[in-house]
Amino acid sequence: MGAQENKAVVATAYEAFGRGDLEGVFAVLADDVVWTNHATGAPHEGEFLGVDGARRFFAKLLETVEITQFDIQTLLAEDDLVVALGTSAFTVNGSGNKNEGPLVHVFRFVDGKVATFDEYEHVDSGVW
Repeated sequence: MGAQENKAVVATAYEAFGRGDLEGVFAVLADDVVWTNHATGAPHEGEFLGVDGARRFFAKLLETVEITQFDIQTLLAEDDLVVALGTSAFTVNGSGNKNEGPLVHVFRFVDGKVATFDEYEHVDSGVW
């Protein structure tokens, strides 16, 4: 697949996420995907291996926070890479602490599936 096809796959996955259809997200992942969240100190920080690992990531994320905003403004694609630029906001369950800021998602494709995913987002100090 080419860059534009990969970009379309990512757009489809974001649409599924927006509908609450996590199975639609998991469908675009390689069986051995490496899913990494780089939000230092977050309960859902770390490397999650395989589709089951991505499932564990989302379970941790959704038990920890209520997502109040998730907007992707730009998708950039070249060769096997797609980069998403956006903003997000969430409220931490339990404490009610709020966070808002930019995010960057980096997808690498192999054979038409997401092989690696890296998430970088702004997280306020002390939000956790």
